[in-house]
Amino acid sequence: MTQKILDVREYSPTARHSVILQEFEKLKPGEGMYIVNDHEPVHLLHFLSHRDDFDMDAYYAKEEEEGKWIAFLKKKEPSEAKVVVTNFDNNKKLSETSFTPVQIFKTNAYAVILAYFKPGQFIPLHKPNVDVVLLVRKGKGVIVAGDNKYNVKEGDIVIVPKGVKRGVLAETEMEILHMVSPPPNERDHEEVEEGLRKGKFEG
Repeated sequence: MTQKILDVREYSPTARHSVILQEFEKLKPGEGMYIVNDHEPVHLLHFLSHRDDFDMDAYYAKEEEEGKWIAFLKKKEPSEAKVVVTNFDNNKKLSETSFTPVQIFKTNAYAVILAYFKPGQFIPLHKPNVDVVLLVRKGKGVIVAGDNKYNVKEGDIVIVPKGVKRGVLAETEMEILHMVSPPPNERDHEEVEEGLRKGKFEG
């Protein structure tokens, strides 16, 4: 099957996500596309990872030469609801530039996400209309909930109600289970992406 190749380096950085998403929408289930960019599309991956039709297992990205990254995006085949049996190790993905979320289940009511962090990586402070349960599976760091900061480690659980600001900062390599209800919307993602673009945990 011939795969579409989209070189977004000719577009402004602010327009690239929209162009890629428009082309992704045109894909039929089971089809994929290659993206050529001047960096790994980690921020785009954060958004796509929450979509039911994005095949996270098929995603990969590599730097072919300086200033030229190739990434592969694929649309999932439709499937019936099924039991999910998985684990952190099988889903582990780490990026050099940002934390990596891997959505393993989603309904209209909630989503289950595995988040992987290298030391110093973070989910910036944001204030979505979403309840979240955070379970630290590995490592230690800081979780902000409201006006408080909590030093957390393996086995700790933090529950943050909707409308309360929250953020995660990894001190060591970390793995965290996120359960969010309802699933975040596009506006919620934009707030996180803005913090990641600025490279700032707090504002």
